[in-house]
Amino acid sequence: MAKYITFDCYGTLLNEAATYDEVAQLAKAIGVDGAQARQAFIEYQDDRANVIPYLDYDLLTRNNLQHLDELFGLTHQFERYFPEVLLAHRQLVPFPEVLATLTTLHERGYHLIMMSNSSWDIIPFNAAVLKVPFDIWTAEDVKAYKPDLAFFNAVAAAYPFTATNHIHIAQGYTSDIMATDQLGWRSVWVNRDHQHSGAVRPTYEVHQLDEVLPLLP
Repeated sequence: MAKYITFDCYGTLLNEAATYDEVAQLAKAIGVDGAQARQAFIEYQDDRANVIPYLDYDLLTRNNLQHLDELFGLTHQFERYFPEVLLAHRQLVPFPEVLATLTTLHERGYHLIMMSNSSWDIIPFNAAVLKVPFDIWTAEDVKAYKPDLAFFNAVAAAYPFTATNHIHIAQGYTSDIMATDQLGWRSVWVNRDHQHSGAVRPTYEVHQLDEVLPLLP
């Protein structure tokens, strides 16, 4: 019987800190507060109001840098570093336990599917470092960002998921876990930061990816 795992990518498999650190370093070079710029970048990127109507992830990132310019009263200072920030995002690395865990899941016969709020000028570079075969779905493919159920429904329509042959693994609580609860998907919340959840509970909660292995024989 086929077995399917859908994955969030950023924060679950790949560590986004390098992108945020690049923004902080650029801020210091420009002469403004690096920590403030880093946090403002994260908050803008995570605000789904900034992708309605839909726009590709690279344009979202450029808009975010323009937003930082406005925040700090600058003109094209952050924006001119768009290529550097995009490159940092293409060069993200996996969390330490990820590669071995994915290899084991692949060897156990799981069909691995990536569902990422990303675009196709970025995601091939990200997927390549994971070293195992994935089906890849991006926000660009479905013209919607998680937690929009249109993303999840598009993926569900492409595979014969059942309550027993499929589980979703994600770090994103609001972007993934709450959405999968609405759909009745089994889920694993990779709660790396030991956050408190809301009323919605995942099927399982772990704190790093290799803790899923006893759950998925």
